[in-house]
Amino acid sequence: MKTFGRTTIYANYTEEQLLSGSKAEQSAKVLDILKNSLGIHDKNKDESMYLIAYLYGDQDIKDKVKLTRTDINNKSVENWAYAFKDWKQAFLVGKPIQYAPLNDVANNEVTLLNNYVSYENKDQLDQDIYEDVFTVGRGFRYVAGSPVTEDDEAPFDIRNLDVINTEVVYSSSINHEQLLAFIVTSKMYIVQQVNPQTGKKEDLPKKYNEYTVYTKNKRYRIDDKLGDLRVVDTKPIIANIHLIRELYFNKKRMSWLEIGKDIFDDINDVENFDKDDIESFVNAIMVFTNAEVDKASMDAIKEYGAVSIKSTDQKKASVELLQSRLKSLDTQIYYLRKLQALHSILSVPQATSNGDISNAETGKAMFTGQGFTSSSVRVETEEKAFKKFDRNVLKVILKICKLSKDSGIKELKVSDLDIKFSRDLSDNLLVKTQALINLMTAKIPPEIANAVIGLFSDPVQVTKLQEEYIKEQQELQLEIQNRQNQNTFNSRANNNMEDTTELNEQGQ
Repeated sequence: MKTFGRTTIYANYTEEQLLSGSKAEQSAKVLDILKNSLGIHDKNKDESMYLIAYLYGDQDIKDKVKLTRTDINNKSVENWAYAFKDWKQAFLVGKPIQYAPLNDVANNEVTLLNNYVSYENKDQLDQDIYEDVFTVGRGFRYVAGSPVTEDDEAPFDIRNLDVINTEVVYSSSINHEQLLAFIVTSKMYIVQQVNPQTGKKEDLPKKYNEYTVYTKNKRYRIDDKLGDLRVVDTKPIIANIHLIRELYFNKKRMSWLEIGKDIFDDINDVENFDKDDIESFVNAIMVFTNAEVDKASMDAIKEYGAVSIKSTDQKKASVELLQSRLKSLDTQIYYLRKLQALHSILSVPQATSNGDISNAETGKAMFTGQGFTSSSVRVETEEKAFKKFDRNVLKVILKICKLSKDSGIKELKVSDLDIKFSRDLSDNLLVKTQALINLMTAKIPPEIANAVIGLFSDPVQVTKLQEEYIKEQQELQLEIQNRQNQNTFNSRANNNMEDTTELNEQGQ
């Protein structure tokens, strides 16, 4: 299957138009959007199912067909798709995302927020949703309020939704604002029908689809149980905000897997054709010249590993093995060329070949040569997309927290927060710290110097801690100086008293 990203669904409404009118009019608009969206959803669903299966090993090589020697047809998978997913996932979201204050407003509430998302296992959810985006080009997150109890400390629940059965619909207007999101659930019920063979009524299962639709202010439950789509019930959304948000890294919703898929297939092809060639060489065909061999003779050859043939002066009999092999060097070069292309296209660092220490690079050269620097630069695009998505999710979280009396978060806004990704920034540490010393010597403000060198994921917090540390050290140094001065003063006072006593004794 050829895939080129997921199709985004648009509807000819603005959000204002969708939410205006009577309850019946709003329901009619939602039904209209849903009916017109299902065709595109089915296409996205089929492609997503195919790509997820591909990631986990059900790849195109399984359909490999050979026209000759069909008995030798290897179809093993060398799953570089999963390996590249694993690396990129760990590189961006392998460590938990932290929220840092941009100013001194509501620092305690930021700490509470970090505790809540940690309690909800958001770090694992971030890794899971990254896998969705790597595989099918998009992911979906749902946030809803939950009561605060001893067993559930957070006033909200965070969940990732199934990419196969979820869609977000946007307005076709210039702003492309989100109109609604829906989740498809397959269900079944029992109906009584007359069995034409027996003439008796029997209980038979019948499938139908249920659609849970979320607009900004309502949740609709819709099904096709009676044939046509109908609204079963509605429920208001108190927070008055979209509870489902979509994550994607490019406007075509094209996944990294799709971008590298042709090369993944090429690697599988060359590996399996190479394996076929080895097996063909081992099981070479025997060619008999001027000799007749029947099945019994061939069975004897297999059993004893030898053959006896007769020759005459006119007709020389011979037996040869029909052997021809690919040059392993050529196939290896092709394989390495494809693998190197994958590393470059998907921006994944490549380990040094053969572990040759004599040619090993050090410092910045090593990170540049192996692609770590390039990966760090290019992953910033993914980081920006993830931050945009996370801000939208934070809007929902903070609104729910403010509606909950027990959340402890009342003043915090998204604009007060900075989203920090904790990637490994310690490479080339000596050069970065030397650069920091030079900048500080040149009287560059600490907040600028800390941000420029790229050593800290949160330079604002580091600057704040740095200032506190300097202040503490100055106060400690001042205290030590005061003690020394006091000791000196006491020593001089004691000396003066001794001198006075001695003079008085001499005067007597």
